[in-house]
Amino acid sequence: MSIEMGIGFSFQADVFAAGHEAAQQAISNLAGRRPDVVLVFSSIRFADPRMLKAVRLATGGAPLVGCTDAGGIVTAGPKRRSVTVIGLALQNGACLTVVERQISHRPRAAGEHLTHDLLRQAPKDPRCMLVFPDGLTVSGSEILAGIEKRIPRKVALAGASAGDDFFFQKTFQFFDDEVLTDSLPGVLLCGDIKVGIGVRHGWVPVGRPRRVTRSIGHVVYQLDHRPAVSIYEDFLGLKRQELMEDTLASITLGYPLGTEVPGQSEYLLRDAIRVGRGGSLICTGDVAQGSQVRLMIGGYESALEAAQQAAYDARDHLNGARLKGALVFCSVARQKMLGSEFQGEIDVIRDALGGESVRLGGFYSYGEVAPASGTRRKTKPSNPLYHNEAVVVVAFG
Repeated sequence: MSIEMGIGFSFQADVFAAGHEAAQQAISNLAGRRPDVVLVFSSIRFADPRMLKAVRLATGGAPLVGCTDAGGIVTAGPKRRSVTVIGLALQNGACLTVVERQISHRPRAAGEHLTHDLLRQAPKDPRCMLVFPDGLTVSGSEILAGIEKRIPRKVALAGASAGDDFFFQKTFQFFDDEVLTDSLPGVLLCGDIKVGIGVRHGWVPVGRPRRVTRSIGHVVYQLDHRPAVSIYEDFLGLKRQELMEDTLASITLGYPLGTEVPGQSEYLLRDAIRVGRGGSLICTGDVAQGSQVRLMIGGYESALEAAQQAAYDARDHLNGARLKGALVFCSVARQKMLGSEFQGEIDVIRDALGGESVRLGGFYSYGEVAPASGTRRKTKPSNPLYHNEAVVVVAFG
């Protein structure tokens, strides 16, 4: 049993031509073989049914899932405002796809239903589930809570939330020929394949810890009995009105909130994307009331070291199986923090996995799904977490 990956990308202005070119490149990597499933990640300018139609025509109507991004990732490095197509072909395996719609009304139920529908279709040996939820309409933690109710521990879980080229307004998800929003597409890979997952971020705490004195889900109302936004007012020297007028996410991506999680080697990070009523902070994942949070900050060297370690962890978890390719889901915050040097992060991941012959594909996201960071190979599988500002490497063997 084996898995093969084909990768393609395109910058062409015409949406149909872009989809066709990227898909043809992916097919050529598979020696002309029809993929069992196609993953598509693109700039919002390509969120068009015509692009999906071109991909499906080129891939023989293979099932398709994916989403819009804040930049694509291929072996050569990051690709802004592009279409990325990843074809997966399994020998004697199966790829199943499902989508949940209008998830903001019932995020936990959506995660639970998606997982149930995928698993009940599985003919044998479910190995890896990939999910690509809307990155703005719901808390990723809520979706994950639903998935956890149904997914067996033996099934690896990874994925990332859709982006929209740093606008933080509206993201789109792809399912076969449809361009959707407020939805959750997922794919289940079945068969005798090996999957290794690594996740790291490299951010370190600054300033004193604050107690979360009031929070509900992904909304933090008070820190140390003060409006939650005060942590940024104090640190950045900005007034609340300034933080509300600008997109908070564009300011705070460089300074996420971090909380300690048992079993995780690094702080779990949370991005605050909007200022809510009464100075609350609306985050992309849940923050527990009673927990302690700290402002976090990243640096060039620590970010690259974290990316390299995530790749090493993913490869280590293959338990000696030959690497066939890897998916990379990388936070937009890392791209922003690294600036013009963000190519270097993909370079160190590629080199850690084996060099230029390694096939990489993925995208820059608004949240990442993976196990706890630093999970050792011989330990029991950890519960999946919804991460922010992390890099996730999913290696296939």
